[in-house]
Amino acid sequence: MACAGVTQAQNYTTPFTPKLGLLSDQTYDYIVGESSGEQAYYHILNWAPYERNRSKEEYSGKYEEEIYIAQRFKEYGLPNAQIEHFEGTPVWDGIEGSLWETSPKLQKLADYRDLTAELLQGSSNAEAEAELIWIGRGTEKELQGLDLKGKIVVTEAAASRVQLAVRQAGAIGIVSYYAPRPLVDPIQIPNASIRNDSTIFAFNLSPRDGYVLRDRLLRGEQIKVKAHVTTQHVKSTLSVPSVLIEGTEKGGPEVIVSAHLFEGYVKFGANDNLSGSAATLEAARVLNKLISEGKISRPRYSIRFLWIPEISGTIPWVNAHKDITERAICNLNFDMVGLWLSKSESYFVLHRTPFSRAHFVNDVSEAIFHYIGATNKGFCAVGAGRPEPLKPIYSATGSHDPFYYTVNAYQGSSDHVVFNDFGVQVPGVMFVTWPDNYYHTSGDRPSIVDPTQLRRAVVTAAVSSYAIASADATKALHIAQEVATNASKRLTLEEQTLLRDINDAKVNNINQVLKRSIFNLDANLTAELIALESTLQLAPTDAHTKAYVAQLKAQLRVNHDQGVRSLTTAAQLRASTLNTKLAAITLTAEEKAADKIRPRATKKAHNEGHGVLNTLEQPTKERRYVRGYKNEIASLTIGGLRSILDIKKALDAQYPDAESLEEIKSYIEKLKAAGLVTY
Repeated sequence: MACAGVTQAQNYTTPFTPKLGLLSDQTYDYIVGESSGEQAYYHILNWAPYERNRSKEEYSGKYEEEIYIAQRFKEYGLPNAQIEHFEGTPVWDGIEGSLWETSPKLQKLADYRDLTAELLQGSSNAEAEAELIWIGRGTEKELQGLDLKGKIVVTEAAASRVQLAVRQAGAIGIVSYYAPRPLVDPIQIPNASIRNDSTIFAFNLSPRDGYVLRDRLLRGEQIKVKAHVTTQHVKSTLSVPSVLIEGTEKGGPEVIVSAHLFEGYVKFGANDNLSGSAATLEAARVLNKLISEGKISRPRYSIRFLWIPEISGTIPWVNAHKDITERAICNLNFDMVGLWLSKSESYFVLHRTPFSRAHFVNDVSEAIFHYIGATNKGFCAVGAGRPEPLKPIYSATGSHDPFYYTVNAYQGSSDHVVFNDFGVQVPGVMFVTWPDNYYHTSGDRPSIVDPTQLRRAVVTAAVSSYAIASADATKALHIAQEVATNASKRLTLEEQTLLRDINDAKVNNINQVLKRSIFNLDANLTAELIALESTLQLAPTDAHTKAYVAQLKAQLRVNHDQGVRSLTTAAQLRASTLNTKLAAITLTAEEKAADKIRPRATKKAHNEGHGVLNTLEQPTKERRYVRGYKNEIASLTIGGLRSILDIKKALDAQYPDAESLEEIKSYIEKLKAAGLVTY
C-alpha cells in the first residue's frame, strides 16, 4: 500500500508530527540518545543470569545485588549514593534438596542445585524413602479411601492447595507438577511455597516431567523415591540502596522513582523482579551524566531513586523518612518492565493512582506513553505518509517492534501501594509489562527480556521524573492542560459507558441505574478536579496558574453538567420505551445526612506512618480485599474534599463490591475515635 505525500492540515488519532510539550525536543533527544537498553540488560545478566541458591552470608546484609549496585554507583559517579539497612524477619533458606527414584528405576527426579524452583519454599528438613501415590487434584472426593500415611503424594494441583489435607492424612511429602501456563511453556515451574509447619516437604516438577510420572502411577507402577532436604531459617537484613539527584531547590519537594531489587530472597527473576531496577539504574546514570555534562539543566526539584525489597523494604523506608514523604510530589514505580512484548502478546502498562490520590502524575506519565507510541511507528493516512518512526527507541540487540502500551486503572501488588497508603500519602503510579507468561516461574530468565523494551522503560523513567522535577510555572500550565483535556475525554468515555447501562435498564431498576450513573459521573468529576488542583504544587504562588486552573475546573464542571443532562435524557427515553415513568432523582435521608459530614484526615495519620490502619480492622477471610477498601475510605478523607456520600460515590465508581454507606460511615467513626480524622 502506497502512502501519499505529507500534509499538515488534517488531525489524526496519531498526529503526523506529535509534540510532547513537557520537555524541549533537545532535552528529550539527549535522554533517548544517552539511554541504553543493552546496559540495562547487562545489569540483569549480572544480577540474575540463572536461579541460584543464595549463600547464608548474604543474609547479613551483603547481598550480591547490593554489592553490584554499589559498584555501579561508584563507576557512574552517582550523587548522594547510600545503602540503608533495616531489620528483616527470619526467612526460609534452602540448602540442599534432591528427589531420587529408587525403584523400579534409579534416576534423579529433582535437585535444588539444578533449579531452585524445584524445592518449594517452606519445605521442612527430610531424609526419607517412601512410596509415591497419585491423588489427582487432591479434592476431598479423590482423597477418600486412600492410605496416605508415610507416603509422598503426587498431584496436579499446587502443593499449597493440598498441603493441609494430605498432612492431616499422614503424608510426609508432596510432588506437584502444577504450572499456571503449561500449554505456553511445558518446562516452566512456578516459584511456589507451602506453609512452613516443619512437618512436610514439597518438590515441583515441570508439567513435561510430571505427566510422565502421573501416567506411570496411573498404569499401576509402584514407585519408591528417596527425598533429601536440608533447610534453615536465617535472620535477614533489608537493604535499600538509593541515589539523590539534587535539584536547584535543595531540601524541597522530590520525585521518588522506585523499583524492587528483591522479591523475597529466594527468587531471581529477570523480568520480575530485576528489570525495573535495571531500567531505573540506567535512568539515574543517564540523568546524572547529562546534567553533569551541561547537556540538560539541573532540575528544579530533586529526583530520588530507590531500589528496595518489594514492600517489605519499602515500608520501613517510608516510616524512617517521613520528612521526605511529606514533601514528595509523587512516586513513579517501575515493577517488571522488560518483557519482550510481541513474543508474549503483552503490553507496557501504566496503572493510574486510585481516586483518593488523584494527581497530575497520571497525565504526565500518560502523555509520555502516547508520545513514545506515536514516535515509534510508521504512519499512513489519507494525504500523509511516513514509513519510518520519527524518534525510534531501539536497541542493537532488541526488537524493532512498535510501542505496545495501554493505560489502566489502579492496581496494587507493588511498591506504589506503600506510597499510596493512608499513612504515607504520596500519589504513586505503576509501570509494568502485562500479561507475563513467565511471571513467578523458572521461565523468568534473561532470554524473555527485550533490550528495546528495557530502553523504552529507561526513557520513560528518565523523562517522566525529569519532566515533573523540572516543571516551573509555565510547565505547570502545560501539565494542567494535559490533565484538563484528558479529563474531558475520560468524562466523555465514562458517560458513554453509563449510557449503555441506562439503555440496558429494566422497569424495576431504571431509577436506580440513573441515580448510580449520575453518582458515578460525580465521583469522576471530583477526582479530575483534584488532579487539576494538584498542578498548583508546581506553582503554588503563581497567580496566572491559579486563575488558569480555576478556568479549566469550571469548564470540567460544565462538561459534567452536560453529561448529567445526557444521562437523564437517555433515561427518560428508556423509561418511555418501557412504558414507565422516571422518578425524580432525590437523596435518601441516610444520603442527606452523609452528605453533610465532611471528614478530614488529621496529621496523626502521616505522623504514625504506614500501617496506621492495621490496629483498627484486619481483613477477613470472607472479604479478602476489605483492607484495600478501608485504606481507600481513609485516604478519601485527605484534604477534607469529600463528604461521606462523596466517599461512597468514589468507592462505587472504582469497585463493584464496595462497602455500603452505613459501613463507610461506621468506619469513618472508627477513624475519628482513633484521632485519624476530624469533622
